[in-house]
Amino acid sequence: MKNLALLPVFLGLFSALPAGAQALNGTVTLYTSEVLPDVQVQIDGFRKLNPNVDVKVFRSGTGEVTAKLNAELAAGNVQADLLWVADPTYFESLSKKNLFEALNVRGVRVPSSALYGDGTYGEVRKLYNVIGVNTKVVSALPAGFADLKKPAFKNKLAMPSPLFSGGALATAGTLSRTYGWTYFQALATNGLKIEQSNPITTTKLINGEYGAAILVDYSLRREAAKGAPLAVVYPREGAILVSTPIAVLKSSPNKAAAQAFVRYLYSGEGQANFSKLSYLPVVPGAPRPAGVPASIFTLPSADAYIAQNKADISARFSALFNLK
Repeated sequence: MKNLALLPVFLGLFSALPAGAQALNGTVTLYTSEVLPDVQVQIDGFRKLNPNVDVKVFRSGTGEVTAKLNAELAAGNVQADLLWVADPTYFESLSKKNLFEALNVRGVRVPSSALYGDGTYGEVRKLYNVIGVNTKVVSALPAGFADLKKPAFKNKLAMPSPLFSGGALATAGTLSRTYGWTYFQALATNGLKIEQSNPITTTKLINGEYGAAILVDYSLRREAAKGAPLAVVYPREGAILVSTPIAVLKSSPNKAAAQAFVRYLYSGEGQANFSKLSYLPVVPGAPRPAGVPASIFTLPSADAYIAQNKADISARFSALFNLK
């Protein structure tokens, strides 16, 4: 994927509109797998600057969102203006079909590493799959993914379903490519349970139904800050970067407003919002949330492997854990 050069800096008073543009109006529809209350924070900030733009949201797991969009594409009746889900391989496939507009990020600072597909989709903040531990259930913290095979975690371990969650698909693809399917076979033997989503798995971890879970880091930090008995372990083998890009569909009838929403996410205010929500911003100089390591060691990206083997990963995982 080709990246673009670092774009100009503008971290002062943010305007959602390029210079000389007219006020925005109308409706934009966002299809997303992101946590709805968190998305709403960004929508509220955007609408303070653009009160005449109504932002509608269809929110579900990545698998259901992409299935809905695929059906609309096949029918020639796409309802989404914006797509924001945790599956970079899906974005790459749509970008190759020339279904995305080039992102218009004039006036905001966007690092080249955050833009993909010749600038047709981009990462607006970072999150990682790590290990969350309920310290009231498990006394000794695991050092990494390999430790989850140990007897201490027998029948105390969970993760979301890769059939529903794009982040969980990243986990299944990355760990199966790195360690082979014998790793998940060992976890199955050790009693790994599969829940539908990250929020459900996090809630059950907090409630003590599980002692450890492979989950996104931001929610663990946020719940720990509220007093939940959670520890966040960045695995010694490397955390798993979960890509969650955003793009503007070429079929959008309100591209100006859709592009302005993307620019807002990259703005100083939008990036600060992400930090307050415990996400790691992508724009240099934006505030970092409390509890994030100064540097995060990650496992090598498995995006290409997942793109080529998505059906096989889903089938093998489903068979191993009896998913439907």
